[in-house]
Amino acid sequence: MKKYPKVLSFILAIVCITAFSGCDVLDAVLTTSDTNTTQTDTNSSADGGFTVHMIDIGQGDSILLECNDEYMLIDAGELGQGGIVNDYLKDHNVTQLDYALITHPHSDHYGGMLDVLKNESVTTKNIVMTEAMNTTRTWEKLVDYIDQKNYNVIFPKTNDTITLGNTTLTMYVPEIVKDLNNCSIIVRAEYNGMSAIFTGDAESSEEKLILDEGFNVQANLLKAGHHGSRTSTNKKFLSAVNPQIALISCGKNNDYGHPHKETVKKFNDANIPMYRTDELGSIVVTFNNSNMSLSTTSGTSEEIAISQTDTTTTESKTSDETSSNTSSKTSTTTKKATQKTAKYVGNKNSKVLHTKDCATVSKMSDANKVYFNTYDEAIAQGYTPAKDCNPQ
Repeated sequence: MKKYPKVLSFILAIVCITAFSGCDVLDAVLTTSDTNTTQTDTNSSADGGFTVHMIDIGQGDSILLECNDEYMLIDAGELGQGGIVNDYLKDHNVTQLDYALITHPHSDHYGGMLDVLKNESVTTKNIVMTEAMNTTRTWEKLVDYIDQKNYNVIFPKTNDTITLGNTTLTMYVPEIVKDLNNCSIIVRAEYNGMSAIFTGDAESSEEKLILDEGFNVQANLLKAGHHGSRTSTNKKFLSAVNPQIALISCGKNNDYGHPHKETVKKFNDANIPMYRTDELGSIVVTFNNSNMSLSTTSGTSEEIAISQTDTTTTESKTSDETSSNTSSKTSTTTKKATQKTAKYVGNKNSKVLHTKDCATVSKMSDANKVYFNTYDEAIAQGYTPAKDCNPQ
């Protein structure tokens, strides 16, 4: 695996470069995905399923993903909360983390990670992190420790995938911006046709970006962004995800008022049940046999059947969007016939129209592209002109 022996030096060098290009070489465990990942067809009942543990660490985030005795920890809460995470790992007989992922450099996400890495009872194999950085001493101590121990450090790019047992984890990694919340790595997990998405502290601007770029966000389970803040989970993003349930990690009576009433209303209006750590303690959801089994430390226990309409959302939307003037079959044929000559490219997911040479188009997946010869044709099918390239 490609080593990054001086992580802090690497990140500081990146900051000095005006264009953040990321790493050109990644470990073999990361696969750059130009096409849709094909999930291995496995017997989910035989491998125990895919399990999401939202650990109650108070105000902050710490999520443990588990499949086939392989584990990824996403964030580890605030400084001083790492001990809670370590206790949880011990209680669940976790002795190795295949990946420890830091979504972004805010202390309520990375603060406890140093204690986790120093835990002699748990071996951490790989660190996954953004190239964004912080200047706090807590962040610098964490990065220094990663350097000293010579961990395998992975700086993923959008659409890179990590395999965790029979689960495929696809990364969305935005460009670095001033607001660190919107530098959050977003992880979409897919297991046997069922899915979950974990959004870190991504706010509306990153949510809009991920839709504009055509990243597949549809999921049965949504980890609400930024602890349920009003700045996250905008209606368009929530509609695109179309989750059956939402998980919110926040502290009881926290100083921020999370989750905000505006966010709670969005979920209630969409009839999406919310499960909150401040009310229920740690929350565990296992995906298996077309079912989500949910339990909490407070005693809540539910069985939630995976909605068939949810697992085919992307296919249904594609069919609906291309059938307004012609059949889906005809639209597919048209796309192939006009791909080289079309002047405009639409994003099927966000319904945004771009000029063919717009930089955003190169970031869209082929599955989310639809081609138009004329501007009027796209507008007639409900597409909205993009502000960055202003197609006319």
